[in-house]
Amino acid sequence: MNRTLKLKVADQVSTLNRITSAFVRLQYNINELYVKPASEDGISDMTIKVHIEDEDVYRILITKLKKQVSVINVEDVND
Repeated sequence: MNRTLKLKVADQVSTLNRITSAFVRLQYNINELYVKPASEDGISDMTIKVHIEDEDVYRILITKLKKQVSVINVEDVND
């Protein structure tokens, strides 16, 4: 199933690395990745599209992303 996540992230060195490492650990690829500056200084809006069939793995991914220091908010747009 194709999933879409919207994240608010801090504009910091290694933010993208921390986010992609959550996908690497679960052995899933990111299909699409869009990043643009948010209206707030030092913040970016990120949209990630990924294909994950397993609901449990998807919930684990969201939990891992929320634990990242540089991630401010994670929104699952599929719900």
